[in-house]
Amino acid sequence: MINFVFIKPRSGGVIGLLVVVSLLALFTPQGAWATTAFARQTGEPCAACHMQGYGPWLTQYGQKFKLDGYVAGHASKLPDALNPFALELVGSVTNTQQNVPGAAYYSNNKGESSANNNVVNDWDALYYTGRVWDKVGAYLQLNFSPQVGRSISLAMADIRYADHLTFDGNNVTYGITANNSPTMSDFWMTSYAWMYPYTTSSATVKSAAQPWLMALMGGANTAGSTAYAMINNHIYLEAGGYTSQSQQMAQGLGVWNGGSQGQGPQSGLINGGAPYWRVFLQHSTGPHTMMIGTYGLQANVSPLYNQLNGTNSYVEYNVDANYSFMLDDDNMFMAMFKYTRDNMSMSASQAAGYSSNSSNHLNSTMLMGMWTYKQTYNLTFGWNYMSGSADMMLYNGNGGGVNPITGTANGSPNTNSFLVELDYIPFGKGTFVSDPYVNLRLSLQYWAYTQFNGSSNNYDGNGRSAEANNTLYFVGNLMF
Repeated sequence: MINFVFIKPRSGGVIGLLVVVSLLALFTPQGAWATTAFARQTGEPCAACHMQGYGPWLTQYGQKFKLDGYVAGHASKLPDALNPFALELVGSVTNTQQNVPGAAYYSNNKGESSANNNVVNDWDALYYTGRVWDKVGAYLQLNFSPQVGRSISLAMADIRYADHLTFDGNNVTYGITANNSPTMSDFWMTSYAWMYPYTTSSATVKSAAQPWLMALMGGANTAGSTAYAMINNHIYLEAGGYTSQSQQMAQGLGVWNGGSQGQGPQSGLINGGAPYWRVFLQHSTGPHTMMIGTYGLQANVSPLYNQLNGTNSYVEYNVDANYSFMLDDDNMFMAMFKYTRDNMSMSASQAAGYSSNSSNHLNSTMLMGMWTYKQTYNLTFGWNYMSGSADMMLYNGNGGGVNPITGTANGSPNTNSFLVELDYIPFGKGTFVSDPYVNLRLSLQYWAYTQFNGSSNNYDGNGRSAEANNTLYFVGNLMF
């Protein structure tokens, strides 16, 4: 399934792309970063494209590199057959304030999770990134998950063609991308594919609800294509569509969720095509860069692959804004805002016994502030608040009862959380002999909950409080 990665980028890359496009629908996305392969191709350190030396927060140069299709640079530091490749190892330790039963997070033939203080090899990844052929480039991330989730998955795939034109005095960069996730084509950290924090624990308690696009990325095995244009580096327009596999295909490939709600209560099969849009305005003046935009997706969805009762109708709208300020060569500040509205017509879920209501809504708000020093040290504060209509069956599963720990006794999805994170990125600035062959990020992350699944105390009807899910997470990402 990965023979394409051994084809030389110049001579046979198009054949490899045909293989990859045929596989896009097989897998679902997880986190992704800057790769050492990009640095070797461009001859620039990782920090040239990324505000932090590990990514994915993009500089203006990094944005242009992605818009142009990942093709810039001819510095190849390794032979052509090897230069596009990079490897990543990710490991973590997670502590929650209160224990959970053993095997609550995962249980498979590799073992099961502990009640607390879980040490996890989150994933390992093989990347194929960079120029494939003239104006065609690719970003491919193949994940190996030895402990949690599927053992192998094409976590992220973005294959794009890009070019330039001048129209009535306007400079336009345009392109077409085939990818396996809505927002994969984006480059702002308020889009789901690239959202901060870049890595979160797989061994902690998660809220019962999540925005639909996030649930879709985690469980629907999407594939799609969009066309985009950036006009005068100010106006960005993108539109396209996505779909997902049939149940039979997903079962045959071993990636079907088996009707489980583990990937989110809104998960299921996209019926037909789902239109996607992305528009934003950006402007830079002196040390200031500002952006405001919107993106979203509309789809008819067969809930949990059950096509006997028709389809649900989901529409998600996102409004996002980003602001960055370069105080001096060493200090950078960034502020981010995102508001999400999910409108969910769920007549099919109600008929199948998956939801109590025929319609639901979910609102999510995110605010975040970030300080980066010398592209090496990063301090972040964040706030997330989610609220919506109460639905006992949707947020507890179709059994009708309340799930201990993960459920909601009043059916409410309302959750309020605060985030503090410290990141340390020692390499990636071109100052070490290891650049551009090795990069490293160490992160210490703390989540604090004042409300969880509808309540501050006894939210699950079994005596568990919101603060019991407070999480301390230490994770290391090593790229080479």
